Amino acid sequence: MGGHMKIIATVRILKSDFDEWFLFFKSYEHLRKKFVTNEVITKVSPSEATVSFKVLDIEGLTSLSSSQFLLDGEDRLGVTVELEEELT
Repeated sequence: MGGHMKIIATVRILKSDFDEWFLFFKSYEHLRKKFVTNEVITKVSPSEATVSFKVLDIEGLTSLSSSQFLLDGEDRLGVTVELEEELT
């Protein structure tokens, strides 16, 4: 399989809003940059966003996504994330 996987994440925010989620998301940008590139964040509504990106290291991204820091933050904000591969 050639190239990097392109992903679209749909983020639903149930216990807060886009602005609070965005601050949390930016707080670990330096960690994400090790595993993804070409992030594009789109505010869909006050309670939903999409993030598209290319995956450079799926194992690293999976480890980051399951870290206690992320799990606690997503739980506090009421965040759910649905991933789908972008077909080009």
